[in-house]
Amino acid sequence: MSRTRHLPKLLPAVLLAAGGCLATRSDVERLELSLRAMRDSARIQQARSDSTTRLLLRDATLQLGQQFSRSFAALSDSVRRVAAGVAGIERVQGDLSLSMHDFRAQIAAVQEGVGISQKRLADLRSSVEAAAASAPAAVAPPAVPAGTGGAAAPTVGQPAAPPAAILWESGTASLTKGATAAARESFQALVTNYPTYERVPEAQMYIADAYAQEGNRTAADSVYALAVATYPAATEVAARSLFKRAKLAVETGNPDRAKALYQQIIDKYPGSTLRELAGVELKGLGRP
Repeated sequence: MSRTRHLPKLLPAVLLAAGGCLATRSDVERLELSLRAMRDSARIQQARSDSTTRLLLRDATLQLGQQFSRSFAALSDSVRRVAAGVAGIERVQGDLSLSMHDFRAQIAAVQEGVGISQKRLADLRSSVEAAAASAPAAVAPPAVPAGTGGAAAPTVGQPAAPPAAILWESGTASLTKGATAAARESFQALVTNYPTYERVPEAQMYIADAYAQEGNRTAADSVYALAVATYPAATEVAARSLFKRAKLAVETGNPDRAKALYQQIIDKYPGSTLRELAGVELKGLGRP
């Protein structure tokens, strides 16, 4: 009877406890659903973020690649221009070097000629004139006075040639003044009458220089070639003649011939002062 009497009082407490348990389970389920939704949302956001990041990285990479390509192209173009400028400067320096070389040679020749005293020149002229005047018509001509450069014996009845030193002085002075015809005449007389004179190889080359100054490239090229063929042991004269032939070949639009001539200087005259310059010119034309 006592238990039955107390049951109505305990029932509300039992129901309240049961209801509390049910509410807690429902809340847990809702929380789990919320968590799952949050995780799904986070995954979606992460996927979107990764996709956006990849797109940004791709765009940035493309932009950097394009910028690098433009910069590299500009740098390459600048390097090419600088290289072309350096090659041009080297060619100009080569031309100036050759011109100065010729100028110094001509100045030295003029100075050498001027160094001969007027009295000595007068004595030489008098000796030659006296020898020519005293030569009988039917006998051999007298020997050429010593110091005249080993002149060939004059033909009977013809006046003797001027001394070698005078012809050399006259030729160089005329060439310096631009009197090319007079220079060629003096140098040719020197080559013909004094074949053993030490300046004969240069005189032969200066004949070609005179033709070149007149604009007669064909004649100049032929005489330069003659100087090389006739005096191969005269290293500087042969190398300079080849160098000038190469320059003429470039001027007439024949770079392949110029390359071959520059290569001859390098191969045949390694001791020449123009060997290095020939290499520069060959490089400028594009070594085969």
